Amino acid sequence: MAQHNQNKQSTLFENIERVNGNEMIERLGNQKTNFNKKYRSGNLPKAEYIFSRNNLTIISFNGLDYYVKNNRVVGIQGLELSDEVLNQITEKLVTLDSVQHSNSEKANFEYYNANVDIQKIRNIDRQFMASLKMLASTTRDIAALTKTENPSLNVENNIAKMRLPNVDKAYENQISQTLVQLNK
Repeated sequence: MAQHNQNKQSTLFENIERVNGNEMIERLGNQKTNFNKKYRSGNLPKAEYIFSRNNLTIISFNGLDYYVKNNRVVGIQGLELSDEVLNQITEKLVTLDSVQHSNSEKANFEYYNANVDIQKIRNIDRQFMASLKMLASTTRDIAALTKTENPSLNVENNIAKMRLPNVDKAYENQISQTLVQLNK
């Protein structure tokens, strides 16, 4: 009976997707940079969400494993966090993820526009890269909060003090709608 439960548990963990979040951020940034260096020749970089996951996925950032399911952070390995704190972490990370995805899609759409505005594309690309940097910085800050004697308590006490991502006001309504859609 114990072996049956062990086999069941190992099968459960084999079905969990693992993603290296740091590498994904770097890859998304490099794809955009390389596309721009080649004077916009070749295939457009594909817009990808990092946190939009329906099935349980472990996304690793800076040594922390974030458990993501149904587009929200449901836990961080080794930490006991309240639902309120997990919701705050989800809001920060999903907001930045939505902004980077939206900017990637907008830049790609502009390339197909008959009247391509290179300056507009450059501005969108800057916002895309800034959102990736903010995402990396936010996950790095969360990891830094765990480097104490009582990491769960430190994260609980300090996550609310972290500033919300400073994103363009034009995206606020879109992001709110995206969060509602992702939570449905």
